Amino acid sequence: MERDDRGLLLIDRFKKGELLNRMLILAANSHGNQYDKGGTPYILHPLTVMHMLHSEDEELLCIAIGHDLIEDCEVTYQQLRDLGMTDRIIEGIRCLTKMPGETYEEYKAKVKSNPDSVRVKMCDLRHNTDIRRLKGVADKDIRRTERYYKFYIELSNI
Repeated sequence: MERDDRGLLLIDRFKKGELLNRMLILAANSHGNQYDKGGTPYILHPLTVMHMLHSEDEELLCIAIGHDLIEDCEVTYQQLRDLGMTDRIIEGIRCLTKMPGETYEEYKAKVKSNPDSVRVKMCDLRHNTDIRRLKGVADKDIRRTERYYKFYIELSNI
């Protein structure tokens, strides 16, 4: 657990909800001009993933809201630190971020290495396999859904 120079847990530096508020604003601004494959504002995806967690754990909710920020937006880990995000939040997002050149197997291993990332990724996969989010279903969508479903099963067995 991270502590400041007075020995307080870093998350305790903020009022309840403040970290989540900061992450929500960052995500809304960063995903503002993005849309999913069905034409829906993209910000609704991380909000849905957060809701699917059924948790009041503020750091976990921040990971869910921020899970696509590094990969899909021009947000950096330093920006997250500057906003006061904890190491737990940043590490959870890092484990959910597929980096250029990283194989799918390497990415899956990274997700599996972090319990928070596993929980968020399972919700992410559930939402991403909902074909109702698509305008139409092509063969590539079916193949992607099968790949996501297999990963979901792997995560559920951890």
